[in-house]
Amino acid sequence: MSFPRRTMKRGQLFLCLERESMRDRIMQFLDEPTTRLGRVCSLGMLVLIYMSVAQVVVEVRYPDFVAAHRGFFHALEYIVLGIFSLELAVRLICNRNRRRYVNSFYGVVDILAVAPGLAGLILPFPSETAWIRVFRILRFARISKAFRSGAVMGGVTGRLTPFLAMVLGLKGVMVALESEPWWPEIGDLNVIIGVVGFALAIMLGTKLRVVNTRLYALEDALCRIVGAVRDMQSNPAVYEPLQAWARHFEAVLFKPEKEAIREFRRETERLETRLEAAGIGGPNTAWFHRDVEYVLHRAGAMTRVVFERFLRHTTIAYTATVVLAVPGLTGFLSSILITYVLGGVYFIIDDMDTPLDFGENSYIDANLDPLTHFNTRHLEPTPSTSECEAAVEAEPEVVPTITV
Repeated sequence: MSFPRRTMKRGQLFLCLERESMRDRIMQFLDEPTTRLGRVCSLGMLVLIYMSVAQVVVEVRYPDFVAAHRGFFHALEYIVLGIFSLELAVRLICNRNRRRYVNSFYGVVDILAVAPGLAGLILPFPSETAWIRVFRILRFARISKAFRSGAVMGGVTGRLTPFLAMVLGLKGVMVALESEPWWPEIGDLNVIIGVVGFALAIMLGTKLRVVNTRLYALEDALCRIVGAVRDMQSNPAVYEPLQAWARHFEAVLFKPEKEAIREFRRETERLETRLEAAGIGGPNTAWFHRDVEYVLHRAGAMTRVVFERFLRHTTIAYTATVVLAVPGLTGFLSSILITYVLGGVYFIIDDMDTPLDFGENSYIDANLDPLTHFNTRHLEPTPSTSECEAAVEAEPEVVPTITV
C-alpha cells in the first residue's frame, strides 16, 4: 500500500528558508553584532545592566532616598524589566534549539534576570522583598554574555569587561549585605593598601621601562639592518641573494615562529658565505649580523616567568583586597576604578612584551615600515658594471670656469 508523498511548493520552501535566515540574523544581531546599530544596542544593554546593579545597591543602602523618589525607581525598574523581558522573548522565538538555550548558563541567567520582577507584578509579593533584590544582582552576568564574542567593544576595554562584570557583581552583593548585623567588620587597611599599591606601581613601572626600551631597540636595529642591506646590494654579485633574504626576513618577523626563526638563521649563515665570496666583510657585516641576531632573539623572548607570575598574582591579590576591604559606595567605585586602571596597565604592558605579535588582539606592535618600504620600493634591479661605465662615458665633461 502506497501513500501519497507530500511535496513542498517552491514558494513555501522559499518562505521557510527566508524565515530561518531572518532568525539567524536576529540571533547574530543579539550575540555577535557586526553593524553599528547592533553594537549600540549591546552597549545600551550593558548600561542597563550597570544601572540595575547600582539600583539594587542604592535601594539597600539608602532606603530613605529611594522612598523619597519612589516613582523614579519604579519607572526605572519597569523599563529595565521590560527591555530584558523583550530580549528574552525574542531569543525564545528565534532560537532554533529552545530547550538547549533554556538549559544553558546564559539562558538560566536571562530567565532569572526577569522572572522575579515578573513574579512581583503577577503574584501578591511586594517588589522590595529581599529575594527579588538578590536575583536582580544576577543581571551582571549579562555583561559577559554581551561581550563574549568581542564584536561589541575591542581593545583593552573589551578585554577588561568580563573582569569588570565580575567585580561589579561581587561588590554589589557585598555592599547590599554590609548593612546586615552578621557582616564582619574589617579594620583600617589604608597603610597596607598604600604600601602594596606603591610596590605594585614600582613593579609595573619596571616592566614598562624594560619592554619599552626593548621595543625601541628592536626598531633601531631594524633600521640599521635595512641601511646595511641597502649599502651591500650595490654589489651585483649579492643583489639577488639580498633581495630574497630581505623578503624572507619580513615574512619571519610578521610570523615569528620557532621553526621559521631557526630556518632563517641558517639562511643568514648562507648569506654570510656569499658576502665573503663577493669580498664584502669587515665591521659593517659584523654589526649587520649582530643586529639580525638581536631582532631574531627578541622575536621570541619575553619577560622572565618568575617576575611575570609574581606580578600577575600581586595585581590580582591587591585588587581583591580593595574589593573585600573597602566598604560602601567608596569601595564600590574604588573597585571599578582599580580594576580598570590596574588591569588596563597590566594588559598593555603585557602586550608590549610581544612587539612582533600582529594579531587582532594586539595593541602595540613594532613598526616594520622601514623593511616593508625597502622591500616594496627600493629593491629594484641593479645596473650592471658595463651599463655604469657607459653612463659615465655619456656624461659631458664639465670644465670649471673661473671668473675674475
